[in-house]
Amino acid sequence: MTTARSQIDPRGPRFTAAVTLAVFAVVLLAAPAPLGIALLAVQTVFFAIGAGRGVQHTPTAYVFRKLIRPRLAAPDHLEDPEPPRFAQSVGLVFAAVALVG
Repeated sequence: MTTARSQIDPRGPRFTAAVTLAVFAVVLLAAPAPLGIALLAVQTVFFAIGAGRGVQHTPTAYVFRKLIRPRLAAPDHLEDPEPPRFAQSVGLVFAAVALVG
């Protein structure tokens, strides 16, 4: 069971998803150039952090927490961090396969 203390602002994972989308768009446009491979590797590391330590510990979560969250009103509700963590695990698997490919 998740405690209120460990719950997350649902806008954080949405911000992370938007950043991930932008990174993957650049990867698709740049591949197979070194820039595309490097960005894919960075995103794979971000997924590994999110899957291993939790979405609240990723670099994009840090950016959200320090730069974006202070400019927003309080969230209407908080969410369990486990579903986004599972999504990070799925992303890790696909990104790792893509990186190997």
